[in-house]
Amino acid sequence: MSRVLVIGDLHEPVSHPGYLQFCTDLYEEWDCDKVVFIGDIVDWHAISFWVKEPNCSGPKDEYDLSLTKVKKWYKAFEEADVCIGNHDERPERLAKTVSIPPCLLKEYNTVWETPKWKWKYDLIIDDVYYYHGTPNGGSFQSIHPAWNAVGKMLMSVVMGHYHSRASIGWRANPYKRVFGMDVGCGIDVKAWQFVYGKHAKDRPILSAGLVIDGTPYHEIMPCGQREKYHKDKFLKRKRRR
Repeated sequence: MSRVLVIGDLHEPVSHPGYLQFCTDLYEEWDCDKVVFIGDIVDWHAISFWVKEPNCSGPKDEYDLSLTKVKKWYKAFEEADVCIGNHDERPERLAKTVSIPPCLLKEYNTVWETPKWKWKYDLIIDDVYYYHGTPNGGSFQSIHPAWNAVGKMLMSVVMGHYHSRASIGWRANPYKRVFGMDVGCGIDVKAWQFVYGKHAKDRPILSAGLVIDGTPYHEIMPCGQREKYHKDKFLKRKRRR
């Protein structure tokens, strides 16, 4: 069976400055042999259907910034499965509004220069179902989205998408035990792209997941003041360079 590291939503170019180090540390500590990005690798705020934040970059600048960040993730995890998130597919969704068919658009591997990544909407590893969690008639207010998805899939589920949801829930019958894991995310909540949520009382949970031989584990990222992955430590590194 596999030892899977599950990386939460990144929303590049605005992931938390310490999240990459956190994930590479987990990969080594847990002796992982597979990596799954749970979706929303990039944010694409500039081509959102929603109101744009004027402090954010335009489409070309956002692409350049995101590509630089994605290249760092690719260097760290050259072999990976990537669940396509709703933000990742924004260019395709926008193209459809002006009748441009998907066949005229570049593949994700080409756009993000990730030839060895396997971009797909979902996958199954060791009888565990992985997908981003893009809403399909569901509610953003769900307390345990992955746990609810288990009831629909009738199998263990790992998902992202809901930044403020991060936990493991279990279900069992006399013959089988299954779980639902909400991975959390790796975003920099102070970035302009997330200003829409500044008054929300439910805050994003920075974390990642692991599925070791079919058993789930959830790791919170220690990123508070004086903790190992606090963002100031990584920003100071950049300034020294």
